[in-house]
Amino acid sequence: MKKGQRTPAAMSLIEFTEKYGTEEQCREHLFEKRFGEGFICPRCGHDHGVKIASRLLMQCSKCQYQVSITSGTVFNDTKMPIQKWYLAIYLITSSKRGISSKELQRQIGVTYKTAWYTNKRIREAMTQAESKYKLSGEVTIDEGFFSGRKDGENTGGKPKKRGRGSNKSKVIVAVSLDDDKNPLYVKMRVVDNLKAKTIKKFAEDSITTGSTIVTDGFKAYKAQALKKDYFHEFENFDKTDDKSSLKWLHIIISNVKAFINGTFHGLERDELQSYLNEFDYRFNRRHIPHLVFDKLLISALGTDPVNYYAAEVMG
Repeated sequence: MKKGQRTPAAMSLIEFTEKYGTEEQCREHLFEKRFGEGFICPRCGHDHGVKIASRLLMQCSKCQYQVSITSGTVFNDTKMPIQKWYLAIYLITSSKRGISSKELQRQIGVTYKTAWYTNKRIREAMTQAESKYKLSGEVTIDEGFFSGRKDGENTGGKPKKRGRGSNKSKVIVAVSLDDDKNPLYVKMRVVDNLKAKTIKKFAEDSITTGSTIVTDGFKAYKAQALKKDYFHEFENFDKTDDKSSLKWLHIIISNVKAFINGTFHGLERDELQSYLNEFDYRFNRRHIPHLVFDKLLISALGTDPVNYYAAEVMG
């Protein structure tokens, strides 16, 4: 977006209700989003089908295989009305800090398990969308440390470790910057350690070769692992320096912690990554709030079904 250009407003609740206030409106819209630009039969690969309006599905004109608007997508085998799916996507994308499963349960009128599974499926669509892109240009890297729900328990009087030596979940955070050192996009990954090879693997997966990477002087960064494929610069972070390349990186890490602790009251390591992906998705599309609902809907249609295991339900 150009400097001085006003960001178009996100869809209001009244606008949402006018467009998607009934199950019929939502189903017709979902049909158009899935089949409006063409049909490929998932069984035989034929590229032509006919609409069966009475059941709102497509039938292959060659092998007669029928495809519903939800099969093979995030919505696969759903028993929940599409209208409630639409409302869930709207609430999640319009909230700056996300929405807990408990709050989603209250807002769309379903059981807690259904709300949790809905949230899980929508985050998977966000994850798939984020996996398609890499950061480029000037990219800053540092690490964050995230507490789990149990980290507040009694430590027997021993002081808790902080920073790189702590037992908190370790997360590598990368933020790309524009020419004025303002943040563009973010990517994060939960890792087992902060060794040079781990950081290098993250960079290879997340940052375009030839980009300039800026880090602090941590020994893993100084191991020269990034020098082969990137221009690597070092900077001692000073939080009072407004021109520091690392300033926004540290602000964003603080915002992520507020998102995790404020909305979800801490997360265990095995569930943390999908919530970080949600933050990435929302942050990276903050300048197009008027498009996010449709974009996430399209991503949901392009994401494979998510398996449900009752034992996974946490919160």
